[in-house]
Amino acid sequence: MSGAIETLFLPFASGDIDPPDEGARFAFLNAAVPPLPGGFASSALACEQGFRPAFLALQRAGFDTDPELDAAEGAFDACLVLAGRHKGENQALVARACALVKPGASIVVCGEKTVGIQPLRKWVGGRVEIAGSLAKHHATVFWFDSPGPEIFAGALETTALVADRFETAPGMFSHTVPDAGSVLLAAHLDHRIKGTVADFGCGWGYLSAEVLEKGNPGSLALFEAHHPSLKAAERNLAPMAGEVKLAANWCDLTSEPVARQFDWIVMNPPFHAGRASEPDIGKAFIAAASKALVPGGRLLMVANRKLPYERALAQGFRRVEEKEVRDGFKVVEAMR
Repeated sequence: MSGAIETLFLPFASGDIDPPDEGARFAFLNAAVPPLPGGFASSALACEQGFRPAFLALQRAGFDTDPELDAAEGAFDACLVLAGRHKGENQALVARACALVKPGASIVVCGEKTVGIQPLRKWVGGRVEIAGSLAKHHATVFWFDSPGPEIFAGALETTALVADRFETAPGMFSHTVPDAGSVLLAAHLDHRIKGTVADFGCGWGYLSAEVLEKGNPGSLALFEAHHPSLKAAERNLAPMAGEVKLAANWCDLTSEPVARQFDWIVMNPPFHAGRASEPDIGKAFIAAASKALVPGGRLLMVANRKLPYERALAQGFRRVEEKEVRDGFKVVEAMR
């Protein structure tokens, strides 16, 4: 996203769009730490970032940042949008931008050419006039005057219902069907899963729901870096939790410590950073699980069969057993 974040501010550097006046407030959706041009005060930005690592980076850089902007319609003087890889999520961001600003205010949208910025520009241009566009750093930025919230409002109605009970949305991992690896892992959940239980990287709650239905947890702690997914998991699991105490933790397990210890941890750790495979994320999850389990506690995880997690498991656990290998995945149980 480095090229896109630089390109996003080109219209301000070129003079096509004026920087914020003193006291003005610009919303910044899917925000990242920006290289601000001269005359653009960082205090003018109200940043929204639901992905915990990027949120923490913005906070460290001194930007006013929330996982979800809680603002009235028309509260902002302009809005910046960094587009991502998901079509439905990008369209919803544009729709939210139009609702957050005053009618006629500038909406500035930017994304890398490889993530679908041109289809997004075409979609917007089919509904409103595009005021301008620039391209640099393998990214495209375009801008338009907000027509108000109504024209794009339909893009906000993107909630999906998986298996007739799980609320999901574009931008969440495997938002249309349960992930095949998670389904394989779920087949290994049973009455042994009891006591204090955690789901590392819970997503929208599929594995946790399986724990509630097949196990006997006294409590269930959810850990997830993607804030919208975590909130969806809370909503999805609340009706089935019964007397099981749920605790939701918005957390980057690769960098933030886990304060509690657990009898069981289940997980299907992410292994992609953008489009690239990144096995170090899974290794960090394994290390975090080792630290967060009581002596004798157990980890039950699924991973892509080819990912090299054996050394990390051997370092963090005294016993490791491969339970099943099928359809490109491996299920592993490890004892602390």
